[in-house]
Amino acid sequence: MTEMEPREAGIDGLLRRSMAARIPELSPDFDERIMRRVTRKARRGSLSLDRYGRLLLTGYGVVSVATCAVIMRSQGLGWWAIASAALVPLVLALAAGPIWRAAHATPPLNAG
Repeated sequence: MTEMEPREAGIDGLLRRSMAARIPELSPDFDERIMRRVTRKARRGSLSLDRYGRLLLTGYGVVSVATCAVIMRSQGLGWWAIASAALVPLVLALAAGPIWRAAHATPPLNAG
């Protein structure tokens, strides 16, 4: 076996201790607790974004698109490529909402 440098010996020791440690695992009722909490929040209506959340999410999107455009432009891409790279995901996201709602809508009950 070859000699290890002190730094390599430290990393080797860390890896050996990590491999010997107990494997973490979730509690047996973890799924049930998560589902109770999610359904409780869904009934209260707290899963929808309030005005502040929508504003924050919109601001994040605008800053993200602007930053990406500046970086792509500095790499020599043309404005057509930049615009399509920004607009195609936006169009897909806007189209996915109605499609998702239509696919998961509950059918109306028959009146007769």
